[in-house]
Amino acid sequence: MSRDYPSEIRVYRTSEIPQGEHWAILEDSSIHIPGDERSRTNPGHGYPESTEHYVSYTAYTVKAEFESSLIRKIEDSRRFGGRAVRGIHVAGVATHKTTITLEEKS
Repeated sequence: MSRDYPSEIRVYRTSEIPQGEHWAILEDSSIHIPGDERSRTNPGHGYPESTEHYVSYTAYTVKAEFESSLIRKIEDSRRFGGRAVRGIHVAGVATHKTTITLEEKS
């Protein structure tokens, strides 16, 4: 089946979220940022180590591909530490439209 658009979309910005109906997989993720040497040898200086948590969003425009990916990710999460995975159905993305009307008063 040939398509002009991808059926799986890794979303990094809100502008990349499909506007119409789609399905999405949300996954908890994190990244560890080691502190610098100054924070270890001189507490209160430099920057300390930290862990940043975020949610990754992968959109699917084909329901069957979403379902098979979700099942695979849930099975993988059970084997590799139980990372939280959620599947959602998005009926559409809300948009905002502003109309300005100018009237000339005589």
